[in-house]
Amino acid sequence: MAHRITGLDHTVLATTDLEAARETYRRLGFTITPRGRHIGWATGNYCIMFPRTYHELLGIAEPGGYTAGLEDTLRIKGEGVHKVVLGIDDAVTAVAELKASGLNPSAPQNLKRELELPEGTVLPAFSLVHLPPEATPQLSMFLCQHLTPELLRRPEWLVHPNGAEQISSVIVVTDNPVALELAYETLVGAGNTVRTDRMVAVRSGTETILFVTPDDLDTLFPDLAHPPRPTPYVAGLRFRVHNTDAAAAYFKAAGVDHARSLDGTVLVPASAAHGCFLEFSSRA
Repeated sequence: MAHRITGLDHTVLATTDLEAARETYRRLGFTITPRGRHIGWATGNYCIMFPRTYHELLGIAEPGGYTAGLEDTLRIKGEGVHKVVLGIDDAVTAVAELKASGLNPSAPQNLKRELELPEGTVLPAFSLVHLPPEATPQLSMFLCQHLTPELLRRPEWLVHPNGAEQISSVIVVTDNPVALELAYETLVGAGNTVRTDRMVAVRSGTETILFVTPDDLDTLFPDLAHPPRPTPYVAGLRFRVHNTDAAAAYFKAAGVDHARSLDGTVLVPASAAHGCFLEFSSRA
C-alpha cells in the first residue's frame, strides 16, 4: 500500500442545480443521503454511498458565497465529474511517505461538514492531503482520510434499487495516456499501472482509473454518443452490479434512457446523468 493509499475514496460531480441532480440520481435508482453543507462555504452536497467508495453530487447552496472555485469550474467545463479522490488511512504518515518519494504534498487539512439528519445535524470529519498538479497529471485529485466513517455509512444508505454495489472504475479521456504512466506509478506504487497500447490503467485498491484517448473511448463504448469535448475530462464511471438484467429492468421501468452492450452491460448516457456516463457491469 504505497503512501497509505487504500484505493478510490470518492468521485465529485459538479452540478449547476444540486436539487435537480439529487432528483436525477434518485430516478436513476440510487439511494441519496441527506444534504450536507460545507461549513463556512456556500456549497452543499448529496452523496451516494457504497461500502468502500461514494459518488458526491456537489453544487452551490447559497449563491454569492465562497465556493472554492466551483462557479468557475462549472462556467468553464460545465457539469460532470471534476475531481477523483483517493482514500488514505493515515494522513500524517501519507504526507511523510509522499515527501520521501519526491512528491510535494500539502500538510494534512482537517475539516468537518454538516450532515442534516432527521434527528439533528452531525459533523463528519476528514483529513485531506492536497497534491501538486504534476503528481496527478490530467486529473484533479486529492487524498482523504475519514475520521468519522460511521457517520457516513449507515446500512440503509448502502442499498440501491438499481443494484449498484460499488464504483469500480473511473474513465478519463486524455490525448496521451502513455505519458502519464510514470507519474501515477510513483503515486500508487510500482506494479499498479498497466499499459495496453495507448491506454493506461491505474490500479488503486480494488478500483481502477482508466486513461484513454478520444478514439479509444469510441472503441470501448460504441453504444454511446461521445460529443467532442476539450481534454482532459472524466467521461464515465463504472458501477459493479450483481445482475445487469435486473439493472436494465429497473431503468426500463423508470423510463431512464439506457443502452445494452453485446456483453449485457447497461449504459446510461452522460446527457441523463449530469455530464458523466454511467456503466453498470458485473465485471470488476
